[in-house]
Amino acid sequence: MEEIYLMKKKKINIEPPKKFLSFAEQLTSLFPDINIYLAQAGDKTEPKVHIATCLYKSANTSAMMGVMFILLSIFTKNTNLFALGAIIIPIIFLFSFYSSLYAPKAIALKNARKIDAELPYALRHLLIEVKSGIPIYQSLVTISEGYGKVSENIKNMLKEINGGKSEIAALEENIIQNPSFTYRKSFWQILNSLKTGTALEKTLQSTVESIIKDQILSIKRYGQELNPYTLMYMMIGVIVPSLGITFIMLISSFTGMAIGKPMFYGILVGLTLFQLLFLNIVKTKRPLVKL
Repeated sequence: MEEIYLMKKKKINIEPPKKFLSFAEQLTSLFPDINIYLAQAGDKTEPKVHIATCLYKSANTSAMMGVMFILLSIFTKNTNLFALGAIIIPIIFLFSFYSSLYAPKAIALKNARKIDAELPYALRHLLIEVKSGIPIYQSLVTISEGYGKVSENIKNMLKEINGGKSEIAALEENIIQNPSFTYRKSFWQILNSLKTGTALEKTLQSTVESIIKDQILSIKRYGQELNPYTLMYMMIGVIVPSLGITFIMLISSFTGMAIGKPMFYGILVGLTLFQLLFLNIVKTKRPLVKL
């Protein structure tokens, strides 16, 4: 059972053919940011390999959709499906390609939100350690556990230092590869203090206070943004359906138009999809602040 579980957890790498690699190498100049997104997502894949893999997956998806349209047109004897497939398949290819191409960016943004939630508490812990006179390396070791994604980044940096890289060089590389702007800004200030020899305590103190103020402002902005969202929900989710159904019933009584069950089922499905979309928007807008 354990072997089966490990096989499921293991990532399946799809190696694209060499033709895709040579074509992807020519496209790397069109997507200069992919290298940054891959590094921030913790993916060590080369940009050309990533682009080639996305092209290969998209081509396979489009080919399967093309076969499906051909089979449907044969079984239904409807030649219009060929024209429909000729329009839809390129759209599917482009959508599949861009969604898989920028998947590392989505992962990086998700990791950045998690880092921002834990960062002020990790830096506060680091401040306590530095105030106690503990060296910066040992202070970083203490926050390499218990702070989620922040601790993961610190662990990776400590591995580089233990491998022989200097603290400043490892810190610079860690900052560049981190997806969180707040993390990069905070540790750049720490790095500048280490380079210039200025007091690290004051830098950490001001950094922690600045991050906490930003989090408080983000919570206030979120509360202000909820007001129009709540109004929109009341209009579309409550008022419009109730008045709309009443209006439809009045129209049907005067015109004699029959109202079938499909219409009510359609309204119910539409309301369900709207509520799911509304909850997703509210969830994504909510700032990740650890209480």
